[in-house]
Amino acid sequence: MKYRAVVLVVVAVLLLVAAWAGQESVIVRRAERQVLLMDTFVRLVVHGRLTQAALEETIEATVKEMARLESILSAHATGSDIDKLNNAATEPRQVSEETFAVLERAKQVYERSQGAFDVTVGALMRVWGFGTDQRAVPSPEALTAALSGVGFTYVEMDASQRTVRLTHPKTRLDLGGIAKGYIVDRAIEFLAARGIQYAFVEAGGDVRVRGGYPGQFVWERPRAVRIGVQHPTQRDALIAVVSTHGGAVLTSGDYARYFVQDGVRYTHIVDPRTGQTVRGISSVTIVADEAALADAIATAAMVLGVEQGIALIESFPGVEGLLVTDDGSVVMSQGMSAFAELMGR
Repeated sequence: MKYRAVVLVVVAVLLLVAAWAGQESVIVRRAERQVLLMDTFVRLVVHGRLTQAALEETIEATVKEMARLESILSAHATGSDIDKLNNAATEPRQVSEETFAVLERAKQVYERSQGAFDVTVGALMRVWGFGTDQRAVPSPEALTAALSGVGFTYVEMDASQRTVRLTHPKTRLDLGGIAKGYIVDRAIEFLAARGIQYAFVEAGGDVRVRGGYPGQFVWERPRAVRIGVQHPTQRDALIAVVSTHGGAVLTSGDYARYFVQDGVRYTHIVDPRTGQTVRGISSVTIVADEAALADAIATAAMVLGVEQGIALIESFPGVEGLLVTDDGSVVMSQGMSAFAELMGR
């Protein structure tokens, strides 16, 4: 009891000293916001030694920055960089630094995955009806036509001029497999630049953490953030929990967007090499430093299957993964057990 009383006195004295000095830097405050962006709910939670008003203003500014990036990178936003490229008729166009950076990262994963991840699938996504209200299995002729322009080899990039040219008249870009992760990354960087020591940004299955989960006072050691991984076939159950103090945790699955035709289920993840929707893996969870990289790797692993998917994950330093197959089996990369706790096992 004596020890506890001494601790309480010390805390009170520190708070009084901080208040007397015109600051309250020993207190870690919290602010939260949930908004609709990128066709999903985005949740931001920030902690810092700023005033409450400053935290709220910082979240508001971050939301605006994320909306700005979406307006640049979305294939469905009229006037975006991607919209302009898709309608440029093989002419080169100068793009923003952000668009060029996303395409450079996309190219890296395209090459490493041997085409399993490819942002030139815009025409394929459209012919399947994803992104529209008319989802249906395309005819063989429509599929062949859409496939003719698929391949990152049709994307010509000039870093000196920051221009991009689609060299095939039927090539259409769709950054759906990487842009969301990139925007989450930029949100964390935006917050960090404004003095936020601890942050959590979630957009659908894309999560990025900075600093862990802090206590109320600065001398309390931050705890790891625990992120649930949804069970692919049990809506209200978790298949695993991933713990991290910082970095990205991203899950891509076949259970979020799909349609059923003639009793067959078709997911929104399409193999760029064949034009067919993927089967075999229900979800992929990636742990990495960057959400953009995790986003692209997760999509590629869904396409590649278990053996090649794990090989791709392990080819990137510092990247780990957890794959759930259609029959419910769980396969993890060598280092994933340091982050993931499987439920009910």
